[in-house]
Amino acid sequence: MQEFFATVTHPTLGVPYTKVGYRPMRELLDLLDANDFTVFVCSGGGRDFMRVVSEQMYGIPRERVIGTAAAVQYRDGELCHANAIEQPIDDGTGKPEHIWMRTGRKPLLAAGNADGDVPMLETARFSILLDHDDARREFAYAKGAEQALAEARQHDWTVVSMRADFATVF
Repeated sequence: MQEFFATVTHPTLGVPYTKVGYRPMRELLDLLDANDFTVFVCSGGGRDFMRVVSEQMYGIPRERVIGTAAAVQYRDGELCHANAIEQPIDDGTGKPEHIWMRTGRKPLLAAGNADGDVPMLETARFSILLDHDDARREFAYAKGAEQALAEARQHDWTVVSMRADFATVF
């Protein structure tokens, strides 16, 4: 995985994947860290994939990355990936379940950008929804976030517009 991040570039942005972390997200993570918050990244994507670059991209140590992962089993003195995925996957209702299993508490603050984040955002005391609405500097899309945008209005979550609220994206 290290080789992937060292050699592969994003197909449309033309930069290494390690350069496409959102600057405002990193600034928020740094602010929370400076004020003694323990921050976790909870991704619907592969946990072990993200762990390789979580510290470099987000300042988050690998042990604070929560995500979908292959099951692990102990065989002959080694930890090996099993031919199964840990259940539930880290999306939808699996997100708050994984957060609880890992931290023993509901999130104080949660941020997401898609329908699969709704259950996590519902369990947080303060919720932020990122609206990908900047076709010029990133991508503009609402597909896959329709429910989240509707829930944000209903629950009065903070909606952050990439177009209007991000001075710099990357």
